[in-house]
Amino acid sequence: MKKQTLPCSITLCTLLLSPTVMALSCSENLTQNRVQANNYIFQILDFIDLPAQGIKQEVRTSTTIINNRNESTAKQILNYDENGLITQSQYILFSDDNKRVYSENLQKTTAGWENFIEDLEYKTSSIIQFKTDEQGRIVESQQAKKALDFIFTETDSYQYDSNNCLISKQVQWKVKGVDDEGKFTGVDQNGASSYTFNYQQQQLAKVLYQFSNNTQNESNFSYQYDNQYRLTAIQSAYLSANKDEVNYTTQFLTFDGKNNWLTASKIRHDQKNKQTNIVREITYY
Repeated sequence: MKKQTLPCSITLCTLLLSPTVMALSCSENLTQNRVQANNYIFQILDFIDLPAQGIKQEVRTSTTIINNRNESTAKQILNYDENGLITQSQYILFSDDNKRVYSENLQKTTAGWENFIEDLEYKTSSIIQFKTDEQGRIVESQQAKKALDFIFTETDSYQYDSNNCLISKQVQWKVKGVDDEGKFTGVDQNGASSYTFNYQQQQLAKVLYQFSNNTQNESNFSYQYDNQYRLTAIQSAYLSANKDEVNYTTQFLTFDGKNNWLTASKIRHDQKNKQTNIVREITYY
């Protein structure tokens, strides 16, 4: 009899998409710290975590090019409240032949937010529910993901300092194997991880990851500004156990009259033939 294995390792199940773009801040403004922390926690695919105060809606088009050929295109519509908090997000990823392969639909609810995710390539569907405290900070999220041969659940809790700055995240996850009839097979995995957020000069500088299999990873961030104090580049480095460091650069190329970026590009340094270009259309309050 063939032994069933589950399609995810301890680190793979817990590690979020590599945090290649970040500008999460920890200032004296408690409202903005809460808004930025919530927007970060949503972990919207390809989202660049920059303040969006005064923006009512934006439309982003991201095109990934490999060897001068379009590999994929993503369309995203984001709605914000007057403080820059995301109230709704619709994200759709298309393949090079314009077929929808992935989608996210985040929306605000009476209890917090819900994000519905569909991955057509890997044939999975997920729902993530975000719960807030009396201050409007997200303090817990629960995810349930269904696939043909497994069910994945995850519960995350979030901790803040007195300024509403996100300082840590605790993760508990479980994977249960299922057969063709949807019955549990008894082949299970579970684990935990913790994330610690460190700030320098009021900006996120390092994220430390500790996994239940005793491995440790980290991400480091640095920022560049022009003479008008506009953020022009974010450099990030991701270091995982027994692997080479992976470096990314995001550049903000053009700006509007309010100094919000309109075009940007992202590259991974060891993949010189690959680049993602982002175009942003903004509607203000």
